[in-house]
Amino acid sequence: MKTIVITENESNQRLDRFLKKLMPQASTGFLQKMLRKKRIKLNGQKSESSTAIIAGDEVQIYFSEETISSFRVDSTKKTLDKNSTILDIIYENSDLLVLNKPAEVLTQPDKTEELSLIDYAVDYLIKKGDYDPKTNLTFTPACANRLDKNTTGIILVPKNYKTLQEVNSAIRENRTEKVYYAIVFGKPKTADEIVGYLKKDGDRNTVTFSEQQTAPTDKKAVLNYETLESHGDYALLKIILKTGRSHQIRVQLSAMGFPILGDPKYGNRLINSRMYEESGLSSQLLHSAQYTLTDIKKTFTAPVPPVFEKALKRFGFKDPFLLEK
Repeated sequence: MKTIVITENESNQRLDRFLKKLMPQASTGFLQKMLRKKRIKLNGQKSESSTAIIAGDEVQIYFSEETISSFRVDSTKKTLDKNSTILDIIYENSDLLVLNKPAEVLTQPDKTEELSLIDYAVDYLIKKGDYDPKTNLTFTPACANRLDKNTTGIILVPKNYKTLQEVNSAIRENRTEKVYYAIVFGKPKTADEIVGYLKKDGDRNTVTFSEQQTAPTDKKAVLNYETLESHGDYALLKIILKTGRSHQIRVQLSAMGFPILGDPKYGNRLINSRMYEESGLSSQLLHSAQYTLTDIKKTFTAPVPPVFEKALKRFGFKDPFLLEK
């Protein structure tokens, strides 16, 4: 028999969800059966799967250590690249880590074995002593928001389950404010709002835009933009993201005739090819520059990366942060 004392990082969730995180290889039906047969108890008593657990509760599991281990995911640590760039930390306190993500780095792991920003963040938190995987049985720090691999800027990494819940709730209920900068091809209006619907093709990992909803699964997408500067066929935009959809900014601007420079999926291939040959640009010039959690009135700011700075100088644009002061 194994007894687990619930900590703050496991608190305020359903018992069955805690058990599933603890033993992800065990089926939900099996875990519910073990609760009914009192092979798993809460505070020494039979409990319903929907019971909320809190810090200090004790979960008794009447399995052998070998059985419990067999139901857990192999947590073999990835080998990190010693030559990788040190994390660009914008803000940090006991609850939250805020990073400035570089281009060509995944926010979180995908089906490949490629290392992601969260792999490096977790390694940093372990070495710093802010996270111990041996004592945190069901919680691992994760990115609360996502950016495409070649988009740079702000990523929020809650250090504990309570903060993760709070940040996720703020994102889900649109209690955030997000500002991006982009350099686009074309001559956009001084300011405009783009409203429409996005349809995702999961197999191809592409998104299409339409002004009208064509299927119940289409997601409404809204953004506002302001043209900060415009020189010839190129413009520097400030974008206020009202909804957070996959590839949203890239797709909506491209659909309006203003593809983001360097965007390999939705951009202008001829212009991108020329930009790559002339300056080595291989990622879209889209940067998440400001992120506000409105409940706590906290705004995080990330300066534009060197590749964006280089493009600004190339087209004669000023640093967007200086333009707005």
